[in-house]
Amino acid sequence: MRAPVKKEGRGFFITLLVSSGLLIVVLFVIFSKTFTLFTFKQFVVNKAFVSLLPREYTLERTEAIRQRIYTFYDTAGERGVGDAAVYGISRKIQEIMADEAITHEEVESLLKEVDRIEAQS
Repeated sequence: MRAPVKKEGRGFFITLLVSSGLLIVVLFVIFSKTFTLFTFKQFVVNKAFVSLLPREYTLERTEAIRQRIYTFYDTAGERGVGDAAVYGISRKIQEIMADEAITHEEVESLLKEVDRIEAQS
C-alpha cells in the first residue's frame, strides 16, 4: 500500500488566495465612491437625465444644466462637500427621474440645492 503523498505549496496557495481577496476588498472600498460617481455622471447625468429635461429647453440650456451638475460632481471633493451631500444630490436626481419626466420646477429645485450645498462648503 502506498503512503499518501504530501501536497507541498498548499499553504502558499491559500495565503496567496486570502491576500488577493483582501486586496480586492480594500481596492473596492477605496474606489467604490469614485466608480459610483463616475458611472452616475457618465450614464445617469449625461444620458438619462438630459434626455428627460423639458422639451422646451434649448440645446444650450440643456447643456448648461448638464455641465452644472457634472461640474458639481467633479469639484465636490476639492470643495470639501461631504459624501452625504453628494449622495443626496444623486438621490434627488433619481427621485426627479422616477416618473420619467422632469419639470422646470424640479430642475430649478435641483440647481438651487446644488448651489446651497456649494455655498456651505
